[in-house]
Order: sequence, then C-alpha cells, then structure tokens
Amino acid sequence: MPDLKTAQQIAQSQYVFSILFIFLFFSVIGACVWLFNNLRKENEEREKKIMEMHEKREKELLQTNLEYKLESKEREQKLMEHLERTTEAQKEMSQTMEKVQQGLSTLETNIKDVWMEIKHLKKVN
Repeated sequence: MPDLKTAQQIAQSQYVFSILFIFLFFSVIGACVWLFNNLRKENEEREKKIMEMHEKREKELLQTNLEYKLESKEREQKLMEHLERTTEAQKEMSQTMEKVQQGLSTLETNIKDVWMEIKHLKKVN
C-alpha cells in the first residue's frame, strides 16, 4: 500500500496540479489557434467563392449590356431608315400637294376668266 499512499501524495501535490494546469492551458491555446486558423481558412474560401460568383455575374451583366447595346443600335438604324423613307414620302406628298394647289389656282383663274367672259357676253347681248 505504500505505492497507493505515494500516488495520493503526488496527486495532492501542487506541482502536479501546476503541470496539469499548464498542459490544459496550452491545449486550450492550441485549440483556439486551430479554431482561429480553421475559421480564417473557411472565410477565405467563402470570400473567394463570393468573388468568383461576383465576377461571373459581372461578366454576364456586361455581356447582356453589350447585347442590349447591339440590339439598340440595330433598332436605331431601322428607325432612322424608316424616318428617311417617311421624310421622302412626305416630300413627295408636299410636291404633289403643291402641284394640286397650282392646278386649282389655275382652274380658279380660268373659271374667273370664263365668268368674266360670260358677263361680258351678257352685256354685249
């Protein structure tokens, strides 16, 4: 039984408690460092993944924007062509209207001349 008494004395000793406390302290510090490094690594991976998603989305948006610009230019070109055709048609209509106006003016003048002639003939008869 002396061995059991010696073991009890050693277990009750402050030196053993100090060694166990120091061991436990370094174990907790090591666990905290490991946890901190693990969280940092996880955060870096998450940040990298988010950046990749952001870059991918940005490229998609740029591509979509480019497609919209091309469609817009094409639409603008078609509108300009249509506007030019409409302008030409309006010029032709304007020229036709001028000719009709001139014809009506000439007709009106001729009718006035005819009436004058008729009035003159009535006076003479």
